[in-house]
Amino acid sequence: MNKNRTWLFAVLVVCGMSGCASTRTAGLAGAESIPPVAAELQVIRPLPSYGTMGGYRYRRFSAVAAAS
Repeated sequence: MNKNRTWLFAVLVVCGMSGCASTRTAGLAGAESIPPVAAELQVIRPLPSYGTMGGYRYRRFSAVAAAS
């Protein structure tokens, strides 16, 4: 039992130390590092309608271009 626990611990340590392929450690590169232009900025605005789910009412939102 102790040998199995040691192997399990070793496997968990290796998995934890290996990280994830989607983890971003470096700064933003390429087009992602360029700040968006003012014309491309979007904000969230509430819509005039509500939705319902499970007896609860929730507010609906939409992304629109920011006004200057």
